[in-house]
Amino acid sequence: MFYTDSNNNRYRIGKPFEYEGYYYGTALATHAKFMELGFTQVIVQQRPDDQYYVVSGPDSSGAYSSTPRDLATLKTNFKLQQKRTANQTLRQTDWYVIRSTELGVVAAAVPTAVSDFRAAYRTVSDARCAEIEACTTVQELETLMKAPAQIVTEIIPGVAGVSETQYVTGENPDALTQWPEELATIYNYL
Repeated sequence: MFYTDSNNNRYRIGKPFEYEGYYYGTALATHAKFMELGFTQVIVQQRPDDQYYVVSGPDSSGAYSSTPRDLATLKTNFKLQQKRTANQTLRQTDWYVIRSTELGVVAAAVPTAVSDFRAAYRTVSDARCAEIEACTTVQELETLMKAPAQIVTEIIPGVAGVSETQYVTGENPDALTQWPEELATIYNYL
């Protein structure tokens, strides 16, 4: 939030300023003083995400101007991020595959749970990349990437003094496909 005078000069609460030949210290840089001087209070809009837009502003009305970044470049970067995440996760079980290769499948087979986990992780990585590629606008891509994995699907009101309101959550159909269960869970099966 800031204030503007008739010449569109900006002023902020708590910051000393000079106006029409008078100096106002920190203690006088208040909302009340700005209103008394006839300034206009400006509420700044939410800034667009710099990751998706080239942003400038805010202007004297508190608005930002933004230009979408290159969609193809954004898609490439987000798909690389998905592959990197999958790679880092699969790296934790690479030793199973390496051991099997070195000692032979009979002597050191990769446990089925690990093989299934690795296959599922690669499948989900590919699905997430396809979902990113399907976006046709920067705004659509931003919405997809920021969508929460879980959303409230049902609200069960509580009874006064007896129970609290309960919130039932489920997978968000507008979010990226969720990664498979964690590797720690897989180790419990081995």
